[in-house]
Amino acid sequence: MNSTCNRRALLRYSLGSMAALALPGFTTRVLAQTAAPATVRGAVSVLDAGGTNVLVCNTGAGLVLVDSGTPAYSSTLMDTLSGIGNGKVHTLFNTHWHADHCGANEIIGQSGAQIIAHHKTWHHLATEYYLPHESRYHKALPRAALPTRKISEVGTAQIGNEEIAWGPLVQAHTDADIYIHFRGANVLAAGAAVAPDSDIELDWYGGGWIGGRADSLDILVNLADDDTLIVPAQGRVMSKAELVAERDLTHELYQRLNDLIRSGCSAECMVGEGALEGLGRTWQDPQRFLYAAYKGLWAHHYNLAPDIL
Repeated sequence: MNSTCNRRALLRYSLGSMAALALPGFTTRVLAQTAAPATVRGAVSVLDAGGTNVLVCNTGAGLVLVDSGTPAYSSTLMDTLSGIGNGKVHTLFNTHWHADHCGANEIIGQSGAQIIAHHKTWHHLATEYYLPHESRYHKALPRAALPTRKISEVGTAQIGNEEIAWGPLVQAHTDADIYIHFRGANVLAAGAAVAPDSDIELDWYGGGWIGGRADSLDILVNLADDDTLIVPAQGRVMSKAELVAERDLTHELYQRLNDLIRSGCSAECMVGEGALEGLGRTWQDPQRFLYAAYKGLWAHHYNLAPDIL
């Protein structure tokens, strides 16, 4: 965390009016739960692949995808892609390693497409990893499903008529999140670092935590301009104003939860202490979110205060 994001120097944001920042049109449209792609802008479209947004860019040299949906949806996804451009996947980006974002990796990898992801995504997919909430291990994926290019820093590529930039995010959801920016279309794929329509998900066991998410949202806000469209892992397309609102909310959450932990509050007492009040947002399962945030904060206890061991 740099000096501009010094956690103990954060100002409290006024968040009560954040809902007023939402724009009409595409920013308030919930994506259809069908295989039919919805145009985001130009040659970039998005479809719901079993609950996960798959972003598709028809570059002229082939399709560039962000995430590949759930395993059960892989055949339907490939059928849908066959009707877009030449139907051939040139490149697939995985925003992180959770199974609902890598479901068609094997089919796409077998077709000869390159798969790009954070180097830690490769490690998770190449080995068994533990799912504590299910008390089981997730099996390693076949070699064809694994990323063929492992990244850990910013980069760019020209694929057909689209310039694409990417870079790592700082433990926004897992330990291996990345963004992908389609610069020509000015569409930013943010993965699970943003959540416009659902509770914030922090995979604390997999490295995600609220402080990393706040820093990652700073990165995304700095990448976007007023015309940028932001596509999350689930839910509707967002405007920059909505992205800024979520960034501010996340910084406020970080500060509130940090203060509560330092005062001795447990995850169970945080709801009663008003941790989620006055944020302009409702929560489907507040205790689940607060438990994950609490666990992640203690995993980064050195950020809480110098006197907490």
